[in-house]
Amino acid sequence: MDVQRAREIIESPEIIPVVYRGKPVHLDEVYESTGYVKVHYEDGTEVNAPAAELVERPS
Repeated sequence: MDVQRAREIIESPEIIPVVYRGKPVHLDEVYESTGYVKVHYEDGTEVNAPAAELVERPS
């Protein structure tokens, strides 16, 4: 995924499933200058993930 799509997912009123390294995550914030996205897992753990490694899953 690219940073523009990550931003669209964050701004969407719908829940759009996204996976990072095989686990579902929620997108929180996009850092356009670095190409990273702050995400959090279901357990609340936050990480900065490269946008290119985020995978949108069909709902």
